[in-house]
Amino acid sequence: MRNVSLFVSVRLWLALSSVRVRLASVLAAGLGTVTLPAHADDTLFGMLDFLADGADNSGKSLLKLAKFGGIGLVIVGVILWVAKKKNPQISWGWVLTAFGAGFILIAIDQFIKKGQSSIQLNPVDVG
Repeated sequence: MRNVSLFVSVRLWLALSSVRVRLASVLAAGLGTVTLPAHADDTLFGMLDFLADGADNSGKSLLKLAKFGGIGLVIVGVILWVAKKKNPQISWGWVLTAFGAGFILIAIDQFIKKGQSSIQLNPVDVG
């Protein structure tokens, strides 16, 4: 009796996982046909132009993400600093690394502007 119940439960689990995989593939194929043409232009060159516009705008969004990540690392540094009192395994190196990396990510756009002005280029607003 025990082998029969094991056999039935394994067969049921295999059947349900097969149905789940097939349903997910049908859903992905259906969504793929709906969403992909929305990003394509009429020609191949139009698609390449769309890709180039996305790459041009990604610099500004990466700098915004860097500031957000920097704030997150500073918060992690504060949490590590507070947790260091109870946990002796947290070293000052971890705390200072989180603070340092966070401050650098927050000020990365200022570093870029300073670098542009020091080599006699017109500073460009990247933020």
